[in-house]
Amino acid sequence: MTLDPIAPSRRRRRLLTAASTITIAIPLALIAVVVGVPALPSLLVGAALGLLATAALASRAQAAVLDVTGARVLGEDESPRLTGLVEGLCLTSGVEAPALFAIDSDTPNALIARQGDARASLIVTTGLLSSLSRIEMEGVVAHLLARLKRREVRVATAAVLLASGPLYANERSGAASSFLATTLRPLRPLSSRLRKGVCPPAAVMHADVDGVGLTRYPPGLISALERIAASPMDPLPGALSTAQLWLVEPTVGSGSNPSGTHPPLDERIALLREL
Repeated sequence: MTLDPIAPSRRRRRLLTAASTITIAIPLALIAVVVGVPALPSLLVGAALGLLATAALASRAQAAVLDVTGARVLGEDESPRLTGLVEGLCLTSGVEAPALFAIDSDTPNALIARQGDARASLIVTTGLLSSLSRIEMEGVVAHLLARLKRREVRVATAAVLLASGPLYANERSGAASSFLATTLRPLRPLSSRLRKGVCPPAAVMHADVDGVGLTRYPPGLISALERIAASPMDPLPGALSTAQLWLVEPTVGSGSNPSGTHPPLDERIALLREL
């Protein structure tokens, strides 16, 4: 029997959609009952509105990632090396080349996000561009494209709003976001568990293995992870709500608890050394 590498991502996406729909639907149904609507119609209407709201939020998730991280379009002449690596690996792996963005930060890290049929967004920090060699950068890009090919990144992107909504609201500025963050604060423990369930550390390990399968050179990604581990990890914008999308756990250096979506770096490196 041939295993479908995309099947786990599909199951986790269904779980995320169901959990988000129920979370939205129950309060709406209770409000309807309180104002006098019969229970069954209240449940049906609540479920329908919950599903619509979930779909609407998911469709905005990729744009939300770009917004909360402060990513900017990577200039055409800013990193020809990265552009060439992405184009070459996309041809090899058979995936559409993502749009390239940058975050002005000395912390070396990268992420990829995609939702629906939109073109994927690959975001790198300027610290990553300046600190990695070509071989190391190739390993990083291959890891990110592996997540894209498995469609795991679609679940992780949707989770920014559907599972990490309270954290996302807290990272946004403005009175409305502050009010929303306060309102959603009681849901943080539940949202954290949901994110860990739909964005497990195993997905990162699978991307590591698939990525080096693409480059056929494990030492490239190993060296990149070791270099990142030895680098200062200053806070990255939007790191709390987007943690599951990053190459390495981005919240460690921010004084907050790790998201639980990444395995320890030493475990990842040890696995890659066995390949």
